Amino acid sequence: MKFRHSLRSRIIFAFCLFGVVLGTAYATAVYISLDLIDDHLINNRLREETEYFTDHYKYYSLLPRSTSPYITAYIGTESMPLYVSEMIDGLAEGLHEAYNGQEEFHLAIQRLPDQGKKLYLLYEVSALEFTENRKLTIGLVLLTGVILVIVLGLWIGWLTSRKVIAPVVHLANRVNKSEPGKLPLDLSRDFTDDEVGTLAMALEQSMKRIEAFVEREHQFTRDSSHELRTPITVIKGAVELLRKQLKFAEAPVLRPFQRIQRQVTNMENIIEALLWLSREEKSIDSQQAFSVLPAVRTTIEENRKLVAPKSIDIKLVNEGKPVLNVPEPLFRIALTNLIQNAVRHASDSHITVVVREDRVLVSDAGVGIDGSELENITRPHVRGIGSKGFGLGLSIVQRLCDRFGWRFEIESEVDRGTTAQLIFATLKK
Repeated sequence: MKFRHSLRSRIIFAFCLFGVVLGTAYATAVYISLDLIDDHLINNRLREETEYFTDHYKYYSLLPRSTSPYITAYIGTESMPLYVSEMIDGLAEGLHEAYNGQEEFHLAIQRLPDQGKKLYLLYEVSALEFTENRKLTIGLVLLTGVILVIVLGLWIGWLTSRKVIAPVVHLANRVNKSEPGKLPLDLSRDFTDDEVGTLAMALEQSMKRIEAFVEREHQFTRDSSHELRTPITVIKGAVELLRKQLKFAEAPVLRPFQRIQRQVTNMENIIEALLWLSREEKSIDSQQAFSVLPAVRTTIEENRKLVAPKSIDIKLVNEGKPVLNVPEPLFRIALTNLIQNAVRHASDSHITVVVREDRVLVSDAGVGIDGSELENITRPHVRGIGSKGFGLGLSIVQRLCDRFGWRFEIESEVDRGTTAQLIFATLKK
């Protein structure tokens, strides 16, 4: 599981994102508020000064002394410096902001009562408002605060994720440490009645169903090992006995017994393989090593009798002498399935079995398999067109290869034939 997809990472990310949003919003609000408050205070001061100058001029017809060195008052425009005239040009009565180079001014224009003249107040605020350096300093302070909020969110998110994830991790560890034969059936006992407890209860119920299912499977394997093999052995013995008694009978009489014998052998191989595959153990005993070439010869000879009615010759080509550390009967079952599958589809008079150091190949010059069918040919109960088998042979071969770590490959062309390969190079030492 990638960290970015884990529940812990999502919690930490959520807290960090919350810190980013909260810190950025707070810093922006503070920065804007400071600027607005600064302008509001200056404008209030300018209104008070305008009222003071207007009242004083009304009663004394003179401008009073300014209460601030930054405030300058003018009556009319005659005595104004040129830069002031340029700043107020076109401005109406009220409060305004103007600039003279780098200097910033707040202006108040007020008509004097019964005089027909206007009062002009200039408030130089360059030294009072936030300068660029002050704004930069404030911005750095606010940015530092945002970073601290993000770090705090990261720390809180990490602590919270540990507390939130701890029960889930404990549950996962208990499930991961369980063995197939010892599934934990009391998971919910260690958890409170919350979301994790509900999950533990659901897993506990699933474990109980799995335990019952595994027990049924074990019981079936034990029963089938005897109940399936015994009747097949009886049928096989009865067929052999009848064949001996009808030794000199005509071919049409013997042909049904040969079909029975072939199907009994197929059933015997399928049952043997399925019973072995149903076991949980996957270890390979190094004492089971055998030479592949003699096992292939034996398997071919056994199948010659079964394919005799079709007059198909099975040719062995020796190009290597591999040795495998797997149960020999299971290898022979896999090879038998490949040979019998080739016999069913062969249209030529021979089948070729090639033994190499890293693989065994079984080739026929039959009808071949269409590309659309080739992808599903190893699935259980999938049979090719015209096949009379159970649809289990190649599926069993694939499962045996998966258990042994081999590769099972099939190459086929319609009307050209099929080549099946058991590639076991991965097991070589």
